[in-house]
Amino acid sequence: MVFFNKKNSLVLSILLLCFTGSSLAQQTMSDSTTKNPLALMGLSKAGPGDINANTPLMLDPTSTPIYDENFNLIDAAQFMNLVMSNAYVPEPYLDKTKAVKAFVMRKATDQEKTMMQRMQQGMPEEQSALIGTQMPSFEITDIKGKVFQSSALKGKVIVLNFWFIECKPCVMEIPELNEIYKAYKKDEVVFLGLATNQKKQLKKFLKTTPFDYKIVPESQQTAKLFNVSGYPTSIIINQDGIIQYVSLGVGPNNKERLIDEINKLLIK
Repeated sequence: MVFFNKKNSLVLSILLLCFTGSSLAQQTMSDSTTKNPLALMGLSKAGPGDINANTPLMLDPTSTPIYDENFNLIDAAQFMNLVMSNAYVPEPYLDKTKAVKAFVMRKATDQEKTMMQRMQQGMPEEQSALIGTQMPSFEITDIKGKVFQSSALKGKVIVLNFWFIECKPCVMEIPELNEIYKAYKKDEVVFLGLATNQKKQLKKFLKTTPFDYKIVPESQQTAKLFNVSGYPTSIIINQDGIIQYVSLGVGPNNKERLIDEINKLLIK
């Protein structure tokens, strides 16, 4: 899973597109080809120590060129196919100032594949510790002015999604989240999309990218209450206000897992 974590430099694994430089990933980069095509002329592959572990990197084919292992430029759909396969890792290529200017997707080593599998099954310690605990008290207001109080939501299943516009994996999962939203009666499940962006930014974004959750702007403080350390993060809370499920990132079975967890609570 590749994602931005506030506290730790992470090993390289691909479920997310937002990530920090990883010393392990940099060390394994020496295993791939060093011959650059014309598109990478003037760039060099990142090596150990070239990228600060706390530097957030954005894998976005629309803003930074991304190539496959044969150095063919790929689009967002092709990139997502490679990401979802869990068989490839991105290698950053830098200019003379050490700025990331391109990525090349190379086949993951057996060690990296194992690490990706482990990270799919786990999550940051501070988030896994939330499961089984009472949800924190909160009061939030969506972009339409509707107020949601945690105390008033008891008796319903609550699904939270923490996201922001600039987070490509967050945006890429919105269509699946909309499908989940449409599958449930609104009096049974409350879906809240807690964004870090301001209301004006969100309204502009939602004109072209509909998101059916109740969208809450400037939710940084609420994210802190739930110990959110990476994006996107989904949290499911049962009818008694107990946190039942936490997921970080976008993976191959993300939609199915969310549906399964919601259904478990509705059939009780």
